[in-house]
Amino acid sequence: MNQQVHQELLEVMKSRRGPYASLAEELFTPEEAEVNNALSRKPSTANDISGKMNRDEDEIREILEKMADKGLCATFTSNDVRFYQGVPFMPGIFEYQFIPGGETERDKKIAELIHEYKKAYMAAKGVTKIDYPVTRVIPVNKTVKAGNTVHTYDQVTTYIEKYDTIGVGTCYCRQAAKLRGEDIHDMPLDVCLWFGKIADYMIERLAESD
Repeated sequence: MNQQVHQELLEVMKSRRGPYASLAEELFTPEEAEVNNALSRKPSTANDISGKMNRDEDEIREILEKMADKGLCATFTSNDVRFYQGVPFMPGIFEYQFIPGGETERDKKIAELIHEYKKAYMAAKGVTKIDYPVTRVIPVNKTVKAGNTVHTYDQVTTYIEKYDTIGVGTCYCRQAAKLRGEDIHDMPLDVCLWFGKIADYMIERLAESD
């Protein structure tokens, strides 16, 4: 049963796109995997999910809540109704594992597994042979100036003011490197900004409690 549900989990994670799908077995218990397989990319209530699975709503809600706390699914409320949503491994679950800034043995194991999987995947994949040109050079006989655009304060403010909730989280890339024992040269960790519903979720579920 466990092997079958994790195989189904792998196929579900593949359908959501993103790399590292085969690490799902390390992250999900068999019960969580089964619920994850019933989750949609569209927000659903616990009642919707339990009906789809033909299972008790309270039982499914309890599993969903644990998954949300572990960063294995997204959740938010709208009009006082709680919704849950399936997410891909990346972007999604990968970032959720490290944003809290934890340094448990499990955190270190996950960071190392992701790193080792990436190296093995790239080694097995090798250099992709391209049988056709992916770019074409079209002479225009003009000088094209390239440069970075620095947005004005008013432009940046317009983006920020669209959202009611703004959160600051741990840089998951630096945190993962730190957990692997790499020297991050005293770079700051709390540097990633999050906005809107994703900020609500992270503040509610993934922020470290004082």
